[in-house]
Amino acid sequence: MSYQYMQMGISAVQAGSLEEGARLLRLAIRSAELSNQLRAIAYMWLAETITDPQQKRATYQEALNADPANEDIRRRVSQYLASTLPPPPAIPPEMPLQGSTPPPPPSQPLGYTSGYGYNYAQSQSPAPQPMQSRPQPHSVQTSGSTGTVMDYVVTVIGGPNGTGTGFFPTAQPIIATTRYVVGGAERLTIELSPGRQMYGTVVRTFSDYDLALVRVDAVPPSMLPIIPMPRLPDEAIFHLISYNGQAVRGTHRPTKRVMAAHWIPTDLTTLPDSGGNPMFDERNYLVGMMTRNTSRSSSHFFGVYITLIRQCIDAYLHEVSSARVIYCAQCGSNSKAAGAGFFYCEVCGSLMPAFAQAARYPIPQAEGYYNPGHGVRCTNCQSTVGFHQGKCLRCGQTPQVQV
Repeated sequence: MSYQYMQMGISAVQAGSLEEGARLLRLAIRSAELSNQLRAIAYMWLAETITDPQQKRATYQEALNADPANEDIRRRVSQYLASTLPPPPAIPPEMPLQGSTPPPPPSQPLGYTSGYGYNYAQSQSPAPQPMQSRPQPHSVQTSGSTGTVMDYVVTVIGGPNGTGTGFFPTAQPIIATTRYVVGGAERLTIELSPGRQMYGTVVRTFSDYDLALVRVDAVPPSMLPIIPMPRLPDEAIFHLISYNGQAVRGTHRPTKRVMAAHWIPTDLTTLPDSGGNPMFDERNYLVGMMTRNTSRSSSHFFGVYITLIRQCIDAYLHEVSSARVIYCAQCGSNSKAAGAGFFYCEVCGSLMPAFAQAARYPIPQAEGYYNPGHGVRCTNCQSTVGFHQGKCLRCGQTPQVQV
């Protein structure tokens, strides 16, 4: 019954009945049957009905206490707290001493503004700390950035296919690695430097590109400069860097095959680890990332250009800013249906872990998320939203007859 109260409360808030929604959500929160994950979702919706800043802040904090590992809650709480802080006082520009020469402007901009208006020089919540420089075998100074290559490369531990490499493609606290490295994991151990480990949360994967995005509580010293040309020329030399500092030399493999512009054909047939290695040209500009994708006619690996990786980061940031979403580890997408409190991912149909122990029942509002109208009707709730593994996506029940 507690989950029904929560669902009815969310529906009331969405319909504009804030008082009724708050009443139902408080009933759900008082129940001991509600899991911590669902309780956190209920608190987040309850906060939407509160106008008093102190009460709203306290409600957000209750949501964070109920599910401290929920990345979406942590981000929203930090954004709200940041929006309620008073603006900092204006600081007059520092005047140079008489007779001295003012410092020149930086030759390389440290910020990167995406197509959605996000500035990658601004860190997101929770407030991450800059990484400390670490000595490694490959300590080449990167072009126009602060530190060495290894200040941007991390070790990804705990994936199903062994230890892999990741790196910071922007100044955001987001690491890029391969889908092959993370598999279906939602949480991994990230080693930023020897002896400095922290948990990373998988927030989005793109299986078509073998790309995974992992969020951590750290940011790099600055942003790596990217290759100034749209693609590498044939036979161009590059180096990919492993988490242990090993540098592997490769070349851009000429091919007559027509392929998407984001792929980098290489002459490499073996990799030093499970993938996710950043690729640099001879001038130490970031070119892209090495994936585990291989040619169908040979065993040569393909890389993916950095421009696509940054576009995927833009897409992820747009998703989490435009709606409540929950990451689905089965397909790698961010589910809006699960973010609204429904049971199944609308992309792949899999049951979301947060609702694995919840009693599932017909929810009429769910139909808007699951593309109804495919023609097969559930005998329990009469919905046509579809089925996954024999269970209705609306009511979660097995139909009485074979569909």
